[in-house]
Amino acid sequence: MKQKRFWQFLPFMILVIGGTFFIQEFVSLKYKYPKVTSHDLKIETKKRGIEMKKSRTLEEEYKLIELDISRPWILIIGKTFVYHDHGRIQV
Repeated sequence: MKQKRFWQFLPFMILVIGGTFFIQEFVSLKYKYPKVTSHDLKIETKKRGIEMKKSRTLEEEYKLIELDISRPWILIIGKTFVYHDHGRIQV
C-alpha cells in the first residue's frame, strides 16, 4: 500500500519542485534581456534614405480619380432575368 501511494505522490512532487525551478529560470531571462524593442518602420526607412508616400483615405483616392460616390451604384454581375406576368423568365 505504501509503494502505491509513493508512485502516485512522486509525479506530483516532481511537477511542484520542477515548476519552481522553471519559473525561476523564466524570471531570470526576463531580467537578463529587458531592453529588447521592436523596430519602427518609419524610423528605419528614414535612416536608409527611403521616402514613403503619405497615407491617404478612401475619399482622397476617389477625389484623385474623380468618381462621384454620392450617387447610388447598381452592381450587375452576369445575366439579369426579367419576370413577366405569365411567370416565364426572359433572358
